[in-house]
Amino acid sequence: MPKDESDKPSLTKIKGRNPHFFNDPNIDRLLTMVMELASEVSVMRDRLDTHERLAATKGIYTEDDVENFSPNDDEAAAREEWRSKFLDRILNALYTEYDNEQQSK
Repeated sequence: MPKDESDKPSLTKIKGRNPHFFNDPNIDRLLTMVMELASEVSVMRDRLDTHERLAATKGIYTEDDVENFSPNDDEAAAREEWRSKFLDRILNALYTEYDNEQQSK
């Protein structure tokens, strides 16, 4: 996690040209978003599987413990911060296009 604002990546300063695969650039943007989501889900699934297998092997917690877990305020805030950054990454293609359109005006 970034320690301060200067450590945060800039979503609107991506250099280079985005590849285009379809005639409609909106389809390319959607494909970029879907692939970003697929990548994230794949990594999370592997990590979740690892945690579940370790917990089961070591008897640390049960599936019911996970199902009944309720985050405290700090944990909920950390989840919200992660979610916001995650959505920024997914929507980056739209942000970049919007910024490009604004600069060309």
